Amino acid sequence: MKAVVFAYHDMGCTGIQALLDAGYDIAAIFTHPDSTGENNFFGSVARLAAEQGITVYAPEDVNHPLWVDRIQAMSPDVIFSFYYRNLLSDAVLSAAKKGAFNLHGSLLPKYRGRAPLNWVLANGEKETGVTLHRMVNRADAGDIVAQQVVAIDDNDVAMTLHRKLCTTAQSVLRDALPLIREGKTKEIAQDHSQATVFGRRTPEDGRLVWEKSAEELNNLVRAVSDPWPGAFGFVGTNKFIVWKSRVRHDVAAAKPGTVISTSPLLVACGNGALEILTGQTDKGVYMQGTQLALALGLVPSALLSSHPFVAVKRRTRVLILGVNGFIGNHLTERLLADDNYEIYGLDIGSDAISRFLDNPRFHFVEGDISIHSEWIEYHIKKCDVVLPLVAIATPIEYTRNPLRVFELDFEENLKIIRDCVKYNKRIIFPSTSEVYGMCTDKNFDEDNSNLVVGPINKQRWIYSVSKQLLDRVIWAYGDKEGLKFTLFRPFNWMGPRLDSLNSARIGSSRAITQLILNLVEGSPIKLIEGGKQKRCFTDISDGIEALFRIIENKGGRCDGQIVNIGNPDNEASIKELAEMLLDCFERHPLRNQFPPFAGFREVESSDYYGKGYQDVEHRKPSIRNAKRCLDWQPTVEMQQTVEQTLDFFLRTVELTEPAK
Repeated sequence: MKAVVFAYHDMGCTGIQALLDAGYDIAAIFTHPDSTGENNFFGSVARLAAEQGITVYAPEDVNHPLWVDRIQAMSPDVIFSFYYRNLLSDAVLSAAKKGAFNLHGSLLPKYRGRAPLNWVLANGEKETGVTLHRMVNRADAGDIVAQQVVAIDDNDVAMTLHRKLCTTAQSVLRDALPLIREGKTKEIAQDHSQATVFGRRTPEDGRLVWEKSAEELNNLVRAVSDPWPGAFGFVGTNKFIVWKSRVRHDVAAAKPGTVISTSPLLVACGNGALEILTGQTDKGVYMQGTQLALALGLVPSALLSSHPFVAVKRRTRVLILGVNGFIGNHLTERLLADDNYEIYGLDIGSDAISRFLDNPRFHFVEGDISIHSEWIEYHIKKCDVVLPLVAIATPIEYTRNPLRVFELDFEENLKIIRDCVKYNKRIIFPSTSEVYGMCTDKNFDEDNSNLVVGPINKQRWIYSVSKQLLDRVIWAYGDKEGLKFTLFRPFNWMGPRLDSLNSARIGSSRAITQLILNLVEGSPIKLIEGGKQKRCFTDISDGIEALFRIIENKGGRCDGQIVNIGNPDNEASIKELAEMLLDCFERHPLRNQFPPFAGFREVESSDYYGKGYQDVEHRKPSIRNAKRCLDWQPTVEMQQTVEQTLDFFLRTVELTEPAK
């Protein structure tokens, strides 16, 4: 049976050897060049291929049409992927007549994604495993062909577990490869509801945060021990690495990070203490813990930290473009409530942020991002975090002014992204729930859901695809040039200062504002296509708290992540929203100042938005990433949000006589 193999690392060598032992004919092997910045302790797939007389390639993009043609010309029966780092396209996978198979180092569906070996240790798991599964267009999601459990002992570290997994992989492949060749596999579908997904780890993930429990920190040490980069902390400005440790609960509690003893070297944690058995200074050699304490000049009661000591802590400078908007002004309020932030803002108006103008930590300039490019570039260079919140984000404008949407939402924001790359600044970019388009998943998942949009003549998608392309550009800059980023996707945030009734009068507002205007003016509430479309409405306070935690970025957990921010429990149709709003309106103390309710009227979307519109039946987020990266979950019920939003807008209306 002819195979084409994609492989890297020790597990790649293990898989290739298993194929040779099972009598497979390997037509070609695809691998990666070894990185000069990586500790290449593992076996070389390229060298093994050369020794076996097998043609080996290491293209930058194996999914390029030229490589797809070459692979198809090889006419493989099967494709195998053994720890190959890149996803294979459908065009590559379909080249194999009997399918493609991937070897993954976890008990799928748990720990899909990158670095499962390190993640299971860091999370304190007691078992993991090796899974051979069919490859589909979603990473690690295909039917399971074979799987074996690997026990994780308390004294296992990354290297010992790595060796266990390689040994188990030999066993899995020895049993499964003959069955694949004979077409006798018994495959089991994965339970996707049980799936967990983890991203790649970086050396930064080894930071020791002493406020965590000793068990958590010991697990981290185990997860990144030699030959991985190691767990690290600081004494003043001096970095040190911990290679081996153990948990101690037989010592008195102290402030996290406090050195309890230097012989042995004991450090207080949020719960318990960590005994450092071996480690080294940043430029030193491997040594036992007591010697490390001497090398670092430690004495009992000294304080270790997670970051290098800075004599005078500077506030984090946050640049908010579009600071007067709905998200911008609420975020400013949250940041100013914390003394650690200084805000620089730009917008074409200041009505919503007038309450902050006298705050010495708020610096505002009135201007247009398409004109003030020099000011923006200077402040990107000056600030630490950049949030470009300027966008046209109301559906009627997508069909009414599609080119203006493209020019502002895409072209102007691309300039900002490139300046962030140029000056190595962290960008927190507002993607949108609209990038999912007409996705059919029950819950829209940041890492796995397909992004589905309509035909070119439906111009309402220009906003969605502009945002999606910027998401992809940011991701590429992060991957290729080290851009620090987080993408967040708001799902129908609502609350006071959402927009204005004047915007609603020209049709350029969010749904609830338009509905409130209808009630205020006594005009019929128009339900587009009967108002059957479902959305998940999120209170602005919940959304802003999540966004604040992204800015905080504790432990760097938000780096390189896409985060849905929405409330799946607040799902309702537009009609249900209108009915709830009407009920709140009828009970409001200012109700008798406004005309009678004029009823509901059903209208077609083409009559309201124009011929270029196309609607979406539902939009419900998965908030798994928000829970994992932010320790966040929405708490405000939709009824409360609707009441507060209505009250805000009603009190902005100039009444002709006082309410009775």
